[in-house]
Amino acid sequence: MPTYKSSELKQAGLYFVEPGVYKMEVANATDKTSQNGNAMIKLVCKILMPDGSAGPEVWDHLVFTAKAAWKIDTFLASIGQATVPGEDINVEAIDLIGEVGVALIGEEPGQTNPDHKFNCIERWIFGDERERFLASKSKPVEKKKPVVTEEDGDEIPF
Repeated sequence: MPTYKSSELKQAGLYFVEPGVYKMEVANATDKTSQNGNAMIKLVCKILMPDGSAGPEVWDHLVFTAKAAWKIDTFLASIGQATVPGEDINVEAIDLIGEVGVALIGEEPGQTNPDHKFNCIERWIFGDERERFLASKSKPVEKKKPVVTEEDGDEIPF
């Protein structure tokens, strides 16, 4: 009979969030080669929940071809790195780990079970759209003070 060493039971992590715009942290980035033989960086990104906790991981691929340069540009802009059109830019996978960007998260069906949904990165958010999103998430929520009305109709704020 086979044996194994038992481990401590852990709760399953969050694996799906409702589609929308989220902050994303690059948890890992590795140099790879695409199926067509092009240089590529595989990103493993952690969705950051509005309460600051970590959500599910999603993957994205930055393929270094002229046709896919737009995607690398939008990713870099989303993490706050400036790009200059026509300029050669060196991107090191190791330097991307820990960077935080903003992305539109969508959903896609599972390959073996279409009823099982997974999150995917639809597009990276940058520029004014990124700034508006970040500004909306950093404003403190103002509590409204209760208003008591006296019998004569005067309001007394507390």
